[in-house]
Amino acid sequence: MKDIGKKILLFLILQITYPNIFYILLVPEIYSAPIYVLYLLTNYVIALADSLIRPLTKERNPSKIYDFLILLMFFLSPFLLIAAFYENKLLISTILPFWDNLVVSYIGFVIYLSAGILVIVGRLQLGKFGSGELITEEDHKLYTEGVYKHIRNPMYSGALIAVIGFGLVFRSIITLLFVSIFYFIVFKMRIDEEERLLYEAFGEEFTNYKKKSKKLIPFIY
Repeated sequence: MKDIGKKILLFLILQITYPNIFYILLVPEIYSAPIYVLYLLTNYVIALADSLIRPLTKERNPSKIYDFLILLMFFLSPFLLIAAFYENKLLISTILPFWDNLVVSYIGFVIYLSAGILVIVGRLQLGKFGSGELITEEDHKLYTEGVYKHIRNPMYSGALIAVIGFGLVFRSIITLLFVSIFYFIVFKMRIDEEERLLYEAFGEEFTNYKKKSKKLIPFIY
C-alpha cells in the first residue's frame, strides 16, 4: 500500500500538476476542444496504469547521460504539446489547411490509444522485471513470449508510436518530426545499453533470441 500511495502521489504531481500549470497559462484553449481533452484524459489513464504496474526497485543504473535525457524528456513534454498546438494554429492551419482536419486528429488518437495499450501489455508481460532500470536482478529471466516474441522492446515501440499519434492529434508536422527523432535517439541509446546487459547476463540465449525477433518493428527493424 505504501508503494501504491507513493506512485499515485508522484503521478498527481508529475503527470497532472506540472504539465497543467503550463497548459492553463499558455494553451487554455485545449480544455475546450473535445479531441484534446480526450487525448489528455487518455494520456493520464495510460500514465497512471503504467505507474501502478511498474515495479519499484531500490537499485539504480549508473547511466548519468540517460538519466539526464529522460529528465529532459519529462521537463520538455508539456512544452512539446504547446509547440504542437501553436504550430497548428499559426502555421499548419494557414499553409496546409487540408492537414488541419479533425479526421487527422481522431486517426492520431486511435494510434495513440493503440500505442498506450502496447506499452501496458509489454509492462504487464514483463512483470517484476519491468522496473525501467538498467539492471539485471539475481533471478532475472529472459522473457521471449507474448509481444516479446516478435519485438524485443515493445514499450519503446509503443512510446514511439504514441509520439506519432500525439503529432497527429495536434495536427503538427515540425513538432512531430522533432519529437520522433529525439525520442528515437534516446531510446536507441537505452536499447543498446539494455541489450549489452542482457547479453552479459544471458549470452547465447540472448543472441538466439535476437535472431528470432526485431528491435522495434516486427519483421522489419
